[in-house]
Amino acid sequence: MTVVKFIFGFLMLLVPANAAVTLNQIETFATLGGWGSGSSSNPNPPAILVNSGPLGSGDSSLKVTANGGGGAGSRLVALNTSAWTGDYPGQGIVSLAASLRNLGSTPLSIRIAFNGPGGRFVTAAASVAEFVLWGQHVFDIRPAFLLSTGGSDAAATMAAVSEVRILHSHTVDFRGADVSSSFLVDNLQAVPEPHSCMLLILAGPLLCFRKR
Repeated sequence: MTVVKFIFGFLMLLVPANAAVTLNQIETFATLGGWGSGSSSNPNPPAILVNSGPLGSGDSSLKVTANGGGGAGSRLVALNTSAWTGDYPGQGIVSLAASLRNLGSTPLSIRIAFNGPGGRFVTAAASVAEFVLWGQHVFDIRPAFLLSTGGSDAAATMAAVSEVRILHSHTVDFRGADVSSSFLVDNLQAVPEPHSCMLLILAGPLLCFRKR
């Protein structure tokens, strides 16, 4: 796995930083890849945690942490405004798959959120139980299945996504919940249809067009 991540890390040097999302794209979090919290005052921004991924030693993941209590760093959310933006339907992407692990003491409801010309939308939640091992989750991102958080046109947003978020919220919310907790995410994948996700998960980086 370490060798694979090194190869993809090298290939990413050849990809423009502002390149948009593509079908079969995968993020294995060897680096931050543009993921952050959007605030320089966040005391616990999303960070790469080495040797923490589903494969153990040599497999990194992204740790997302919130301290609750209001203010900077209180919401459980990570965002990206570069590598995961663009035209999802135009690329044939109708779902996102991810490996998730809850490090907190309460169940989490993980959602993927999108912002674009049509406003803000989130997916249905994936329930991730507390203190369990890694699990695979699939998020249907077709416009008809997205939930509005004030947006008016999901199709317009998904055709020109400007921001993607991974967040926890039991309610339909673009901001993420104010909570003291943390989770890990790895192997974020852009796939063509929900039933294809397991094939991509099993094949891993061999099916990627490029590593993010």
